[in-house]
Amino acid sequence: MTVHLTTEQERRIQAIIHAGAYETVQDVVDAAIASVEQRAAPGFDGTEAELEALLLAGMESREIPEDEFWSSVDRATDAILSEHQARVRP
Repeated sequence: MTVHLTTEQERRIQAIIHAGAYETVQDVVDAAIASVEQRAAPGFDGTEAELEALLLAGMESREIPEDEFWSSVDRATDAILSEHQARVRP
C-alpha cells in the first residue's frame, strides 16, 4: 500500500520524531494505527491499557503463511459443522 502525505503531515511526523517521541516514521504510523484501532473497538469492555496490550501482542505476533491460515480456518469450520450436525441428528 502506498500512502501519500501532505507537506503538513510530513512536517508533523518529523516534528514528532525530532521531539524524541518516536524513532522512525514507521513507529509514528504504528502508533497512529493503534490509536485508531482503540477508538474503533466499541464493544471492548477492557481498559485502554488492556486494549493497547492486546494490539501490541497482535502486532508482535508472527505472521503465518497463507496455507497455514486457511488450514486453521478449515479445521475450525469442520469442528463447527460437526457440532451442528451432532445437534440436529436424532
